[in-house]
Amino acid sequence: MSVIVARHVTAENFAGYGKVYDLVDDTDPDVILTKGEGWTDGFGRKPLIDGSGHLGMTRGGSAPWNCTAMERHPQTEEAIFCAAEAVVLAVAPASLASAPHRDEVEAFIVSPGQVVVMHRNVWHDACRGVSGPTSYYWMAICGLGESPWVPVAGGQLEIRTNEGPRA
Repeated sequence: MSVIVARHVTAENFAGYGKVYDLVDDTDPDVILTKGEGWTDGFGRKPLIDGSGHLGMTRGGSAPWNCTAMERHPQTEEAIFCAAEAVVLAVAPASLASAPHRDEVEAFIVSPGQVVVMHRNVWHDACRGVSGPTSYYWMAICGLGESPWVPVAGGQLEIRTNEGPRA
C-alpha cells in the first residue's frame, strides 16, 4: 500500500489546490490583524469563498487512516478551518476525471489559525485529527447538487503524519 506523509500547509505548497490564509501571522498580505488590550484579531481582506456559504462542522477520526474515497464540488469552493486542534487534509488535483488517482494525492496539516480554501473540483477526503479525533469547520455553498464520494483510482493509500501541530 502507498503511504503519504502530511506536511504543514503553506501558501506555496497548496497553491495548486487553492488559497491559504494565516489569521495569526502578521506577514500574510491577505489578512488584517488588529490588537487590543489582551486580544488579537485576524480576518481576511476579502470574503472567504465566492458566494454566500453555509457553515458546517465535521468530526473526523485520527491520522493515520486509509484514504479509500474522495469527493469534489464543481459549483463551489470549500474552506476548511480548525476548531481547536490541527487536522490533516488529503487532496488530489481538480479534474473532470471520474475519480482521483492515488498517485496524485497529497496531504497537508492545517493548524489552528490557518484556513485553506479549495478551488472548485479539487478532490478531497474528510479531514482527520493530527493527534486524535477532532472536529473542524467548513464553509461551502450547499444545495447545489450531489457531490458523490467515489473510490480512489489505483487503490487505497495510507495518510499519516510524522509531525505534531505547529508551535
